[in-house]
Parts: sequence; structure tokens; C-alpha cells
Amino acid sequence: MSLAEVRWIDIPHSDDDRGTLTVIEESALPFPLKRIFYMHRVPDALERGGHAHRWTQQLAVAASGRFAMDLFDGERSATYVLEDPNRGLYLPAMMWMRLYGFAAGTVALVVCDRTYDAGAVIRDRDTYCRLRRDDGLDDLS
Repeated sequence: MSLAEVRWIDIPHSDDDRGTLTVIEESALPFPLKRIFYMHRVPDALERGGHAHRWTQQLAVAASGRFAMDLFDGERSATYVLEDPNRGLYLPAMMWMRLYGFAAGTVALVVCDRTYDAGAVIRDRDTYCRLRRDDGLDDLS
């Protein structure tokens, strides 16, 4: 649950005269696959994210286009640029994220180890920082 756990994961793919076929299978992930979603048609200069998932691990991929992601673990922050559809960024649980800089036509694909639970999403950065500082991950009030 820190930036030290964030890492790039190469996604198996094959290239031939017809193009590239990229396949995400559970065996290539560091978690069981339970949910897939994607963001697209993000209006210019708008952001996504601005939250953290208490328990959900994710793999983010720029299936098409390019976007940036700022990650914060309560102490350190780092910026990643996603632009290779054959490589995803692994995000452990409790990672504050901000997605921005979406190029026109970008499709951001996210694979998760859990189904969506709105009650387990921390949307206030001050609350997130308090929880990280206190390790009170069971208390969201």
C-alpha cells in the first residue's frame, strides 16, 4: 500500500501483418480479475480520479492514446505517463490517484480485483491522509 509497490506490468501481445493482439489474462495479473471498466471521451482539461480505493487493487492501461496519473501514498508522490497499450501500471489498494492530460481519443482501461463498492472509496484527501497516518483503514468517518 505504498508507492514502492507500484510497478509496470508488461501485457502479453503478438504482432503480425494484421496488427497487434494484446491479451490480459488473470495469470498475468498480481490479483484475481473481478471487474473491468474503461474511461473514454474525457473532455479536454478535465480530470478523473481524485480518490483512493480502500481494498481494490488495479491495473491501469492506456488502451488507446495517452494520459498521466499522479499517485500519492500519504507520504510520497509520483507521476506516471501511460501511453503503451502493451504495458499497464499496477496500483495497490489505498493509493490516492489523479488522472489527467487525456489526449483526444484516449481509452483508459482499468482491471480490478474487486467489484465496485462506493462505500470503500475515499473521496476526501484530508480523510485519506489521516487514515494513512493513523493506519485506521477500518474507520472512514
